[in-house]
Amino acid sequence: MNWVFRGRAHKFGDDVPLDDGFIPFRLAIGRVTDPQKLIPHLFEDVRPGFAEAATAGDVVIGGTDFASGKPHAQGFIALQALGVGMICESMPYNSLRAGVSSGLAFMTGCEGVSDMFEDGDGIQVDFASGHLENLSSGESRSFPPLDGSLRQIIEAGGSKGLLRRWWSETQSATSSGEPR
Repeated sequence: MNWVFRGRAHKFGDDVPLDDGFIPFRLAIGRVTDPQKLIPHLFEDVRPGFAEAATAGDVVIGGTDFASGKPHAQGFIALQALGVGMICESMPYNSLRAGVSSGLAFMTGCEGVSDMFEDGDGIQVDFASGHLENLSSGESRSFPPLDGSLRQIIEAGGSKGLLRRWWSETQSATSSGEPR
């Protein structure tokens, strides 16, 4: 996985919920998990056209209590599939868990990150080191990255990727006669 993203910043405010913010509630409650069905609806309630405007390497910048509400992962699944990362000032713990489980490259606890960017600014971020640069203004800062154990889950592709890897390793060990 490439932890360095370079693209445009898509700045959002505070209190953007997962349901009817990141993704329409009907898709979350309908348990839609196909990224190709989710991507066209990403942020449609708060920023119509986002899915068409965003490209791989772009980063969503969020304020406080970002990704609030029930921790439905559909918005994170869509962001990850689109190749878009996320940085926010704060988010609920259960949403953090959903982001990791979805394999999304993100950082939280980045106080003041909203003040660093205007919508559309150039951005480069290394999610492994926490280094962040506004390519339009030249301002750069470092924030604490996610813990290494959480980044390992993300690097594996989230919970499903980690389970796939474990299953593959278990099957290889079983077929070679090694004890599990």
